[in-house]
Amino acid sequence: MKTLFCLRRMLWLLASLAWLPFSACEIDRVVDAGGQATERETFSFQVEAVNQSRLRVEGINGPIAIVGVPGATTVEIWGERRVTSQSREDAAAYLRHLEVRVSDSREEVLVKTIQPNDTHGRTLEVVYHLRLPAAWQVQVKNVNGNVRVDSLQQQARINLANGNVELSEIHGTATAALTNGTLVMRGMHGNVSGELINGNILVETTLVPNGVCELSAVNGIVSLQIPKATSAELEAKVSNGTITLSGLTLQVAASSPQTLRGRLGAGEGRIALATVNGNILVAGF
Repeated sequence: MKTLFCLRRMLWLLASLAWLPFSACEIDRVVDAGGQATERETFSFQVEAVNQSRLRVEGINGPIAIVGVPGATTVEIWGERRVTSQSREDAAAYLRHLEVRVSDSREEVLVKTIQPNDTHGRTLEVVYHLRLPAAWQVQVKNVNGNVRVDSLQQQARINLANGNVELSEIHGTATAALTNGTLVMRGMHGNVSGELINGNILVETTLVPNGVCELSAVNGIVSLQIPKATSAELEAKVSNGTITLSGLTLQVAASSPQTLRGRLGAGEGRIALATVNGNILVAGF
């Protein structure tokens, strides 16, 4: 039965996405101590990079990890689909309702999770791993699950409801909007924008000439690390919290317990930081 199920699944996918190589499926069954059963099936796609310049990922539940590879000529997509239910039979049968669709156009490659709006108590999850040319742009939209993007030479744009976002070594504009979780950006070399409702923001960036860094939170700490030689106008605002500046020489224009405005270096760029409930920390390195 296991071999027959895999074969049927592969034939269906090849019929709908004939231009995409699909790996042999592998099913794993797990039953936890509470009687919940999880069915897992792996997937794998490979798309030739022709004239496209953007990867777009639309997930629902599950982590997404993306890595840029210099000189790559393909987009590699692999991972695992998972359904958890009250019985192994039900979880196995419901796997067919959880799909991963990959399509391409002249401009982009789209990877999308497809599932019913009402899963009737079942838990559905897709775990994504992706590798793409480092020169491509990346757009990610996810509901629940961590998002990690590493080593890009162009723009990265992330929108996530619940989970953590980690961006590393992005040499282009990085934008992240997050509702609940932690936003971490390391090794940024471009304009940076981060919005968060509940959680902390930690950013280490090198501002490009005339660059912009805008970070805001409602409930949480905003922590920014920048080179001591940074040139920018700095503005920081808190409602309930403190503002701390260390390792930087700031020509102060205005200061109060809740606000700080001044100039770093020649003031060529712009840094705007804000939080309602929390502290703002700015440090030079």
